[in-house]
Amino acid sequence: MIRRILDFVFVLLFIWACMILGLWVIDSAIVPLQLLGVTDDVMTAILKVAISGAMVLVWLWIWREMVKRMFWRAVKSQRHSVDNLQSNSQSKETAEHGKLQERQMKG
Repeated sequence: MIRRILDFVFVLLFIWACMILGLWVIDSAIVPLQLLGVTDDVMTAILKVAISGAMVLVWLWIWREMVKRMFWRAVKSQRHSVDNLQSNSQSKETAEHGKLQERQMKG
């Protein structure tokens, strides 16, 4: 349980840090960007939006991959726990069944 909470907190902190860093990069590097030889402001604006959009898509993809991996790891560990519980209960049932058969054979 604690592991899942820590994973969730890690994802939130990482995503917020990446978002703030990305916004800083957009503000400090992309907004003042001027293309050499291009006098058309529309073309420069389109390029700025495209670069910023690509950065956002990469950020979203990283977020998705992190959450997807954490989800499947949690499902795998949950499935492993259930399998262990089932095997333990089957072992107990088998042992009890064996004891019951011994008693019947003695009696």
